[in-house]
Amino acid sequence: MCGLLGNFGYIETQDLLNHINEVEPLLKRRGPDQIESIDIENFYGVHSRLIVQGDASDGKQPMVYKDIVLLFNGNLYNKDTLKSELLSLGYEFKGISDTEVVAISISHWGNKAFEKFNGFFSIVYFDKKKKTLTLARDRVGQKPLYYSSSQKSIFFGSTENLIPKRFCGKIRQESYIDFITYGFVPSPNTMFENLYSVKPGYFKSFSLHDGKVLAHESYSFWQPMITNEIDDLETATTLITDTLDYSMKDGLFASIDVACLFSGGVDSSLIFSNARNKQKGLCGFTADFGEHDDSEQRASSLAKVLGHENHIIKKIDSSDVEDSLKLTPTICESPFDDTSVIPSNIVFSAIKASGYSVALTGDGADELFCGYSSFGNLNKIEKLLDKKFDFLIRFPGKIINGLLSRFRYFDLERLFMNEKDLLVDLSCNGFKKREWQGIIRSDYDPLHYVTSILKDLSDLRPLDKWRILNLKFKLPYQMLYKVDRASMFNSVEARPLFLNNDIIDAALSISSSVMMEDGQKTILKKLYQNQIPHSGWNLPKTGFGWKTNSYEKIFNDEANSFLKRQTKIDGNALLKRRKMHHKRAYYGLFSLVSWLESRM
Repeated sequence: MCGLLGNFGYIETQDLLNHINEVEPLLKRRGPDQIESIDIENFYGVHSRLIVQGDASDGKQPMVYKDIVLLFNGNLYNKDTLKSELLSLGYEFKGISDTEVVAISISHWGNKAFEKFNGFFSIVYFDKKKKTLTLARDRVGQKPLYYSSSQKSIFFGSTENLIPKRFCGKIRQESYIDFITYGFVPSPNTMFENLYSVKPGYFKSFSLHDGKVLAHESYSFWQPMITNEIDDLETATTLITDTLDYSMKDGLFASIDVACLFSGGVDSSLIFSNARNKQKGLCGFTADFGEHDDSEQRASSLAKVLGHENHIIKKIDSSDVEDSLKLTPTICESPFDDTSVIPSNIVFSAIKASGYSVALTGDGADELFCGYSSFGNLNKIEKLLDKKFDFLIRFPGKIINGLLSRFRYFDLERLFMNEKDLLVDLSCNGFKKREWQGIIRSDYDPLHYVTSILKDLSDLRPLDKWRILNLKFKLPYQMLYKVDRASMFNSVEARPLFLNNDIIDAALSISSSVMMEDGQKTILKKLYQNQIPHSGWNLPKTGFGWKTNSYEKIFNDEANSFLKRQTKIDGNALLKRRKMHHKRAYYGLFSLVSWLESRM
């Protein structure tokens, strides 16, 4: 993995060098093995590298190929296929790195190359001939990329804190509402008025004319589309089995030993069982949360069944959590209300301490294969939606309550919502609009992020719309944000192998009816029944988080007083509006306070 930093247009050289020196420790976390820079015409780029394949001389960046000056952060799974195609077109290669494949691909196909790349990446390239700068992110936003703009220059960086504060502008007041609503701020916006995030599956270009930087439109090179081509479970299972097998080979390429996050659950077990015979030195890492957690037992039992002895247990106790809590603003760089970032940081730290720099993960499986409880609940509600609920109105209260008890996290209000409102409501894992209205005085509507996605999905059934919303909205801004920050804080490259383009495309070709035929994650549970013991693959889903109810202690009266002074938001008033004062609500407000304090 790598860190990217640079400027396009005019900037005082000394100011730039001073900033680079200031943020060098952040760059080294993302790429500790090699830091290089280039100053050419109106472009200055810095690249910090974590070497996982080849050596220091192979794939050295910034890379110049003809008119292309490239900064690449990521991993290209289909580099051999693209390399063969480019060789047939007469191109020559000097090494084995995927960076060279990316540079030559862009030189040949231009921005059409992004459609061909299978992997995870953030890309910055300068075209010397056209005098343009282009920024791009992979399909689902596995790797971050930010920029700030002015009339004279564009400053870009892998993460928020790599952009000079004076370029970011003031805090964007609407972002407080975005965060409270969702638990994150969706792209292209950030916490600042003049700091932007490149949207997943998009590229954005800038040109230089008469000393002024002109911003071009942001263009999408990929949009998820559910085709429902496959409506047979056996066919679907065979397709995913085959796709996962050859995708695994693509994703395992590295010159060093590889680790694997291994909880004993469905997703990580599939990755672990498929990778162990393909990757030399594969080591499984399991987090042991102590009392009331059976991850360690499940993972250990499964490792024995698979005949795999290279397995490390990382015990997580309260002191580990407290230490990670203090680092939260540094790790996340923006307010972030998912508590699983804490154990994620601890486990990635253990992976690095054990000498590994690459870790396989099962992230993306829940979004692609309907693993969350919301899929199961929505599937049940969808069947009732067809009946318009008229009969429910005539039911006595006890019967209604008995029916509702089958739907975890779903209340009566949701049952009577129209389809659009229901999907929007499900997307709000922070404080919902009705919970902050009247407390936060604003006409701003944060729901436009979700409604803008829904407007293009009118022909799909509710469950399919929810699949797309998870893939385009929940996955990049919540799950993958956490994985990137926690892993790169510890200089570890995380590889979510389920997010190989081929697996994504295969999953989107399968109908929701098949996906939910035997409940949540039907296909993955059936995928390798012969390899995974019944007790392993048929367990209910458990989250990756510290199991405690004490988060309310970290958002106290003193913290709330600070929050009100800085934002005019009364956190306690918000909490009183919630029907369930669960840990996420408290942790989200704590995260916001911690971030504000770090910016003071």
